[in-house]
Amino acid sequence: MAIGLNNSFGMLKGLITWMAAATVFCTVAEAQDAPENRIWTSRDGRTLEGRLSDLGDGEVEVRLKTGKPVRVRLDLLSAPDQSYVNEWRDLGFGIKVARWPQELRPMLNFTARELERNPNGECVYATPNFRYICDAPLAASLIKEYALAFEGTYYAIKNLPLQLDPKPPGNGHFVVRLFRNHEDYLKAGGPEGSSGVYVVKTREILVPMDSLGVRTVGRRVAIDHRSYDAGTLIHEITHQVMHDWLNVLPVWFVEGIAEYMAAVPFEDARFDFRRMDEGLNQYLESAYQVQRKAKGTTPVDMIAPEDLMALTHQQWASALSSPGAASLNYRSALLLVYYLIHLDGKGDGSSIVAYLRQAWMKQGEMEHFVREYNEAVNRYNASLASYNDSVHRYNQELVEFRDSVESYNHKVRIFNGQLRRGVPEQDLIDVGDEPGMPPEPPMKPELPRILAERPDGGGVVDLSRAELEARRAIYRSRNPSQLWSDLEKAFAGQGLQLQPVQAEVLSPQGNRAIPLVPPTRETP
Repeated sequence: MAIGLNNSFGMLKGLITWMAAATVFCTVAEAQDAPENRIWTSRDGRTLEGRLSDLGDGEVEVRLKTGKPVRVRLDLLSAPDQSYVNEWRDLGFGIKVARWPQELRPMLNFTARELERNPNGECVYATPNFRYICDAPLAASLIKEYALAFEGTYYAIKNLPLQLDPKPPGNGHFVVRLFRNHEDYLKAGGPEGSSGVYVVKTREILVPMDSLGVRTVGRRVAIDHRSYDAGTLIHEITHQVMHDWLNVLPVWFVEGIAEYMAAVPFEDARFDFRRMDEGLNQYLESAYQVQRKAKGTTPVDMIAPEDLMALTHQQWASALSSPGAASLNYRSALLLVYYLIHLDGKGDGSSIVAYLRQAWMKQGEMEHFVREYNEAVNRYNASLASYNDSVHRYNQELVEFRDSVESYNHKVRIFNGQLRRGVPEQDLIDVGDEPGMPPEPPMKPELPRILAERPDGGGVVDLSRAELEARRAIYRSRNPSQLWSDLEKAFAGQGLQLQPVQAEVLSPQGNRAIPLVPPTRETP
């Protein structure tokens, strides 16, 4: 009767040392005003006209038509006004979002050495948050580049004003498996045509090193700076460090934020968000072959947000067999995430922050409901088992009581017959004491309210509903057409002409692991 959760990825010398510091530039953005004026009414009937401009602890700020702000205690407003305020609070209104950083970079000063050899003869290297297992020894320069990409991405995700708060697994390290031979990568579960994959079940990144730009020097694998591309790693690392969100968020955001991070100009562990516009243009050109026009706007195909957000993880994975469909999906997700972070509203990312908060909170509420429901089921089942035992004892006692009553009544009938026949008193049958009170029937346990309100007898709770409800924070007061129109206008200002294209939904196919890298990166 319990509820299930339904939801539908030679020795190197030297020592690695790390200095924990960072370069972050953030200021606080103003919250976006609610879109309309309204008549506000106090509980004693007084009114004023204006738009909601701020939310505080227990009070609201209403901006009058004259521009003058007026602070009002929330508990003094009418019930409809309080409901209106709570609705906007759910949509993220009033959130003070730290502005997007200019750059994020952990300050590192290190050299590298091989940490150990495991029983399989593989080389193991470690940085503060990652453990790298490779089937061949790595040159110091290569492990340094990997460390810059992995630790730099972890640090960036942790410090973005999205409050994603990545946490390493219980053993303290994310695991990365590097393969010199592409065939070994495929045998380990890497999908055909991919240049890297994050395996959700094992929480490991699998990477064929030939996809990253490396060369063999003697017995060691070294970096080839002419072809090395950190973008593939950054995309996969983003998935890995966001593991706790993968069951909360839909595929468009999971892939969109990974592509977004891969598009940020990156060098020496530093993500340079000041050049994000340039990074987007370069990434569209290199990863998606979008050729920018010298004059006018550049046409770019994109799935409309309403359709993009409806794609499931299974549909997304199935589209990987079609390079065109996969490329369209990834590009659309990148553009939507970029828009929500930098171009929507005041460009402070408040809608996406509200969306993430709502998705996390609502899933937490649903998981809390599941825990309470299942605990109620266990308690009720235990009390029902105890009740059934009591019923069994009651039935036994009731049979015994009825037997005693029948025996007593039988003796009474004999006694009465003897009296009628004039049997002497000393020869009368001894009737004995009257039977006692009948046994009390046990009280049937009351069905807990949480179970009574769900009459289907269990079933499943679809956690995707949490994300669907949170999606209101993206739309806010817009319908799908209005959101698309806002996207078109915003990207037109960046020289891109969005062209709506239908998503290509293919038949789902089984996968050993969910490949989370765009096919545009696949190696020949």
